[in-house]
Amino acid sequence: MDIEKVSEFAGPEQKSCVFSETVHIKRLPWKIVEQIKTKNRSSYEKWLGIYLLCDAPEEDKNWRCKCSATLKIISQKNGVHNSIGTFCEYFFDNKSTNQGFEFISYAELMDQSNGFYNREEDTVTLAIDVTVKDEKTEKLFLDQSKSNGTISMEIEKLSEFAREIIGSERKSETVYIKGLPWKILTQIRKKNGRSNDEKTLDIFLLCDAPKEDKNWSCKCSTTLRIVSQKNGVSDFRRELEDFVFDRKKNNLGYYAIFFVELMDPEKGFYNQSEDKVTLAMEVTVKEAKTEENP
Repeated sequence: MDIEKVSEFAGPEQKSCVFSETVHIKRLPWKIVEQIKTKNRSSYEKWLGIYLLCDAPEEDKNWRCKCSATLKIISQKNGVHNSIGTFCEYFFDNKSTNQGFEFISYAELMDQSNGFYNREEDTVTLAIDVTVKDEKTEKLFLDQSKSNGTISMEIEKLSEFAREIIGSERKSETVYIKGLPWKILTQIRKKNGRSNDEKTLDIFLLCDAPKEDKNWSCKCSTTLRIVSQKNGVSDFRRELEDFVFDRKKNNLGYYAIFFVELMDPEKGFYNQSEDKVTLAMEVTVKEAKTEENP
């Protein structure tokens, strides 16, 4: 999608939106939405927000899906990478119809040295790669027999992931423990006061239960490992005990490490030849219950 007349887009009406043409995926209507707005109340700096919208009619109340997407501002300049943001397996329904990022400040977008603005045509080009899964709500706690398990995750193309915008994420495959769906969630963040070049990889344990399963809770103990890729270097380990998960608190912020440290060959955790790191979480779930399973 091209945003035309970009120089006029950030006019006095800060909440004006531009919508792409509709593309149907899994029988649902999807659009890109661009919006110029201030990032917070204390600042008047304008930012370009880019969002994926499922534009289903309001009267269609019973649809639901899980969606992953990679949002891109396409480079117009040789040697400049696309600006990328990623979200993984986000639930869309009639109450939650969009997801995205405040991507880039308008000043940075229009700065030709950054390589995204085509001044001659007064355009910026956007794209979103979308994967949609049909999602049927599964009854939780059907199998209480398995009380512990290990979640493994390889973050591939780590050097590319490290260039993505703040908020981009990756998730592991689901592992069911005590009938609950568990994942490793990794997200790019930045420490306050640090430059954008000093991003961190934040690691979370996520209980990815559907939103409508409101009355579940459990107590969880877990050990995170960043798996060594170098002889003579031990796995990094971090343990947490008896953390309570429920609908309102479904993730545990576990550990943050600067990308420059994670990717330092001397540390022994980054496989440079395959451009990846390997994470593992050993999870034990206790006292899992719902309203029907007190």
